Amino acid sequence: MFAQKENLQLELARWLAADILRTAIAPSWDDIGKLTAIATLRTLLNYFLQREIDGHRARHAGAADQSVSRP
Repeated sequence: MFAQKENLQLELARWLAADILRTAIAPSWDDIGKLTAIATLRTLLNYFLQREIDGHRARHAGAADQSVSRP
C-alpha cells in the first residue's frame, strides 16, 4: 500500500516536470496560468498524500510495537 502511494507521488512529480517543459518550449500567458494552477494542485495533492503515508506508517509501527510488547 505504501509503495502505491509513493509511486503516485513520483508520477505526480513526473507529470509536473512534463508540464513545465511543455510550457518552457511554447509559453503563453494562458499556458503559464494553467501551469501555475496545475503546479499548485499537484503540490497540495502531494502534501496531503505524504501526510497520509506518514500517518499509515505511524499506525503500522504502533501496531507492530504493541504486538511485540505483548507477552
